[in-house]
Amino acid sequence: MAPFIDFVRRFGRNRAALVGLLVILAVIVFAVIAPSLFPRNPLRIVGRPEIWPFLNPRFPLGTDSLGRDIAAMVAHGARTTLMIGLFASLTATCIGVAIGATAAYFGGWADEVLMRFAELFQTVPNIIFILTIVSILGQSIGNITLAVGIVTWTPIARLTRAEFLSLRDREFIQACRAMGMSDWRIIVGEILPNALPPVIILSSLVIASAILFESSISFLGLGDPNVASWGGLIGDGRTLIRTSWYICAVPGLAIMLTVLALNLIGDGLNDALNPKLRDR
Repeated sequence: MAPFIDFVRRFGRNRAALVGLLVILAVIVFAVIAPSLFPRNPLRIVGRPEIWPFLNPRFPLGTDSLGRDIAAMVAHGARTTLMIGLFASLTATCIGVAIGATAAYFGGWADEVLMRFAELFQTVPNIIFILTIVSILGQSIGNITLAVGIVTWTPIARLTRAEFLSLRDREFIQACRAMGMSDWRIIVGEILPNALPPVIILSSLVIASAILFESSISFLGLGDPNVASWGGLIGDGRTLIRTSWYICAVPGLAIMLTVLALNLIGDGLNDALNPKLRDR
């Protein structure tokens, strides 16, 4: 309990991180209560097109080019965005930690093969890789999440490898080997807990990257057509930027605030978990 209290105390010193946390909590609450606030399908046409915000009490954020409620689409889009960001980050973290830990701990040919494999992924621009995977597998939330997770694991793998390389020859690891502990127990039970803090920080930043990738895919028209999406709403309104710029501005502001908040939280986690910064 004491380490957790110490972590909370250090995290609380970073006021910007606290602001980011409050923003993310607000977005999460907004996403959770979205079905209660807007029980109808957010993609349903409910009014005349291009009603400006605050001109009609039924549509506080206005309507888009088809007459859909922007407030409902932003609320339900938050659910889509957060879900893809979270699960894509979990996918990338699992892949990256597994590959990075294996490469660093066993070394030799395993390290060479796995790191060259990671470099192969990095030679292709991420967005092109994601678009290719989604085009092949199909436009669904699951496929988009998988595609983003597959593409964003390489930084986590490299960071995990670096942390494992710095820990695998420490005295307590040598003692574990001398006691006859298996490689699996050493990796999972001894090295991984000590290597996790920087990985957790990077994973929080991967969520922000995943949100941007999902928004880009939806903006280009390859998102899931059956769900509301912030990127899709921006893509639908881009042709009306001169006359009805609010259609792009509202979801764009939501993306900006969410990504900024996640980056602030990542900075706060770095201050709280990085041993070099704890005493500053």
